[in-house]
Amino acid sequence: MDTLVYADLEKRSALQRAAEGGDTQAKLDLAEQLLSFAPYDVVQGYRWASAAAQDGNGKAAHLMAVATAEGLGVKQSFHSALDCLQRSAELGYRPAQRELLALAAQWQRARADDQTSDWRRVRQSVDVLAWLKAPPPQAASSAARIMVVENFAGSDMCDWLIEFARPGLQRAQTFDPDTGRGRYEAGRTNSTVAPNIAAMDMVLVFVRARIAALTRLPILGFEDAAILHYAPGEEFQPHYDFLENDTHALQSEIHGGGQRVMTFLGYLNDDYDGGDTAFPLLDWRHKGKKGDALYFYNATPDGQPDRRTLHAGTATTRGEKWLLSQWIRFRPATMR
Repeated sequence: MDTLVYADLEKRSALQRAAEGGDTQAKLDLAEQLLSFAPYDVVQGYRWASAAAQDGNGKAAHLMAVATAEGLGVKQSFHSALDCLQRSAELGYRPAQRELLALAAQWQRARADDQTSDWRRVRQSVDVLAWLKAPPPQAASSAARIMVVENFAGSDMCDWLIEFARPGLQRAQTFDPDTGRGRYEAGRTNSTVAPNIAAMDMVLVFVRARIAALTRLPILGFEDAAILHYAPGEEFQPHYDFLENDTHALQSEIHGGGQRVMTFLGYLNDDYDGGDTAFPLLDWRHKGKKGDALYFYNATPDGQPDRRTLHAGTATTRGEKWLLSQWIRFRPATMR
């Protein structure tokens, strides 16, 4: 469960003073705070990232690339984002160099940490339109709005996301409706990593852009993407993804960010047994092939919970399962 993380305001004030005094690292740290933790100030966060990048900080230029592609603090532009990523690579920031090669479909060179001096040429070979294009979805259920997409992502893309996520995996939590924070539950035993803006990978950023293009929902309604891992026997028992409106914490979540209207699941591997995505009330289950995707609407067009979407990540019996999970918020006109 993606839960809101708040900044240490005293630490933020200290960073503000240091950044105003010209400390490059403080500029970057402050930018990450403002862009990634509540209370947010994405405009100021972007400005401080730009200031650190002007000082020659490659990681700051990478942060600018992520923010520009997501439209945080600046007008969304994939081409401008790639310019920032190129600048980060030229400043020697290794993650930017690897991600730029990956976006240019030079996957082998990216994994090998291949060196090049002509990052402009690599950047020019990135096909933005190809990254935003997805195969058409197919309706999978007439009872609830569930769609299946074959070959949503290529094999190299799936492998990249798995390796990106592997080092940061932690036991997954669920949303505590009373406190608004995360909590551990016996019904959810899998692991997850949900990188915030400061920790985002540009391949993941472009995957999110493809999801937005496919679902026709704005990227600004996307929660932090999560990459899920299920070891043999791990599961997520039947649950809903929409937000109930029956506690103060949940009402605040809905008021602040809108209802969670859609769940998108991308299947990153298929070399396991079991592990279906099951919808018990619909008597329907699905196990996508590597690169396939499934998405479903958790709420009706007027924002009301659709209780037919009760679903589960069933336990694997052999092998490990990897998924990309993207929850999408939206405010229908009746909720605004």
